[in-house]
Amino acid sequence: MRVQIPAYTDRWMMGDRYGELVKVTKQWKHRENEPGKVSIFEVAHVKLDKSGKTVRVVLDDCTEI
Repeated sequence: MRVQIPAYTDRWMMGDRYGELVKVTKQWKHRENEPGKVSIFEVAHVKLDKSGKTVRVVLDDCTEI
């Protein structure tokens, strides 16, 4: 699936905006203000067209094209 990475990344600012979704993983993070609670979110591994590098970004922040 082709995606556009989020605009807040440095790669997007350098013009390396589009790529192919390689894989999706789940990541968890402890909530700072709520001990014992965890946030789980999906991380997208995207191989970028221009540079050929693979970057990790939050899947919900990517735009499908």
